[in-house]
Amino acid sequence: MFTITEVYNNIPFREGLTTDWGFSCLVEEGGLLFDTGAKGDVLTSNMRALGIDPAKIRSVVLSHDHHDHVGGFASILDANPGVEVFVHSAFSRETLERISDLTAPQIVRGWTEVTDGVAVTGPLGTTVQEQSLVLTTPAGYLIITGCAHPHIARIIERVSQEGRVRGVIGGLHSLSPRDLKELARLDCISASHCTENIAHLQERYPASFRAGGVGCVHRV
Repeated sequence: MFTITEVYNNIPFREGLTTDWGFSCLVEEGGLLFDTGAKGDVLTSNMRALGIDPAKIRSVVLSHDHHDHVGGFASILDANPGVEVFVHSAFSRETLERISDLTAPQIVRGWTEVTDGVAVTGPLGTTVQEQSLVLTTPAGYLIITGCAHPHIARIIERVSQEGRVRGVIGGLHSLSPRDLKELARLDCISASHCTENIAHLQERYPASFRAGGVGCVHRV
């Protein structure tokens, strides 16, 4: 079982936490932080409020090179200089240099296991290349997305090459008819952050929709 806690989101879920545009979540069992939101002070404040110690994070995976997903990484590295950081080959030289000033980033180019039961897809898409996190569960793969810029249907298609996809958590951005068709196959849809018309998703998929937001805890 995995415990996933959303520590940064512009959508509220639990009182006493700060909302801000961006996304980050902790996979507790892997000691893994996926994305870091936009602001380090917001990220670390929410983590403290949730009882999460940044010094115990063992690895950070960054989905794509947008500030609302990478802006807080320095605050984690300040608290934990030895943490591994996984980026992908489409990150800009500027961002790679900023990370390299603090640690040596691991460059992902394709499907890669980062810890037991947790993999990344590697970069997908064209205009904005992005990688997603993939957790192995008894019921199938759970995808965690930053913004799903390549479209969630494309991400599901890639992960389906490895096995059954059971659900998705995170930002889904804009949704095409093909995206909606693929989402209909899933057991769990927890859309937040940048997802357009979340209320429509909730109405369309009442059995599989799960609320998300900062402070939300998913156990899968």
